[in-house]
Amino acid sequence: MRVLFLFCLLSLAGSMKIELVSKDVTGPGPCAKICIGESQGSWKKDGHYLYIDSPMSECEFTSRPLVMATLVNNGDYSQYSGYVGMELKNSFRYEMYAPGVTADFANTQNYQINWSATGFTC
Repeated sequence: MRVLFLFCLLSLAGSMKIELVSKDVTGPGPCAKICIGESQGSWKKDGHYLYIDSPMSECEFTSRPLVMATLVNNGDYSQYSGYVGMELKNSFRYEMYAPGVTADFANTQNYQINWSATGFTC
């Protein structure tokens, strides 16, 4: 699986302030971090669902972050409904209802998710 970290906002100039407002994800403000990446090439099938597991260990979160992800491909995927499930501190699973699509097709067509994760590193 290819994961590319496009940037980490904490590495930008000190004038950047990140404020995470969540009842489930808490920590000290200076430790807030946003990681952004992409995952593709490792789609698997379970019944009518396609899923891909995405590692985030390079983000170095100390607890489970908030994760958002969206599907990107060259075809029409508007009929698919996807969501982030099984969030852990170092990985997450993106699942989508796609009864007519095989894992091989998703992999050869380079289905990709773009994702962002916001959490704390201390």
